Amino acid sequence: MKTLLPDIAIYGTGNLAWQLGEALHDQGYPISSVWGRNRSDKQALARRLNARALENVADEGHPAIKLLLVSDAAIAALAHEIPADDASLVVHCAGAGELDWLLPHSRRAIFWPLQTIRKEAALDWSNVPILVDAQRADDLTLLLDMGQLLSQQVKHANAQERTIYHAAAVISGNFGNYLLDQAFGLLHQNGLDHRLLLPILEHQLRLFASNQRPLLRQTGPAKRGDWQTMQKHLELLVNEPAHAATYRLLSELIVKASTQG
Repeated sequence: MKTLLPDIAIYGTGNLAWQLGEALHDQGYPISSVWGRNRSDKQALARRLNARALENVADEGHPAIKLLLVSDAAIAALAHEIPADDASLVVHCAGAGELDWLLPHSRRAIFWPLQTIRKEAALDWSNVPILVDAQRADDLTLLLDMGQLLSQQVKHANAQERTIYHAAAVISGNFGNYLLDQAFGLLHQNGLDHRLLLPILEHQLRLFASNQRPLLRQTGPAKRGDWQTMQKHLELLVNEPAHAATYRLLSELIVKASTQG
């Protein structure tokens, strides 16, 4: 006999609402309703998920799960707008967020996909780590089960652990992307092909997966203390003071770490 999956109401119409809503819908979760402040976006997502578009947050009834897929800054205010009851588990997806953002609801939880998510980009959910937390043990089990239908990597993480994961993701992902953009710009401004960097980037990721501290494998002019080469690079960046400052700061940090290590 097929297990009936809990019904879900989705609040929000942004990148995560589309991607996670579609993923849950495709796994058989009934999406009962969609709410959003933008009427056309709300109706479009509701049509895609075979759901009802809500006119206001108090119209959703009592779904098993109320999934708040809005910006971090909007979560607490939205939680206060939604009528509180013990029938529904109220969930947000902010990695660095707190369970108490969902007060006054008694059943509170977090379901955080540790991934950069954009509506227009295809996403293989089986490879997306999902970290969950909940006020109650039975609700934690409910979300672990939900996550395991989507992903091969699902685990419980408390507030401190989630904050650490979030900071590490910002450092490696957001900061890393900024540095990639600087490299991309430097190459394209000079008519060169950024794709020639792919092998070194792929190599770095393979080494990162090996569970050895990356600093132990550091190479390059800063590691060697090769100031002559670094000065040549800085001269290339003379018209990009922000990029030059980034290069100089990171080089100095690598030199310091290398001499201390």
